[in-house]
Amino acid sequence: METEKGFYMVFMEGGNTPAYKHAEKESAIKEARRLAETHKKKTYLLATVTSFEYDCIKIKEANPCDLRIEDALPF
Repeated sequence: METEKGFYMVFMEGGNTPAYKHAEKESAIKEARRLAETHKKKTYLLATVTSFEYDCIKIKEANPCDLRIEDALPF
């Protein structure tokens, strides 16, 4: 199995979706404490466990003879 470097994110109850990826745990802990103290809300330190990636796209060509001009117009 391939491995990759994990990262940390901070989630605050009632807050927005986490967006910033902390490379170091200490950085995420510092941010979690700051948010908890500033907003007086519970924060969580999230850590990656496993990532999943879908890398297959199927491309299917339509047969132009199957299309009628009325089908191509949205009105």
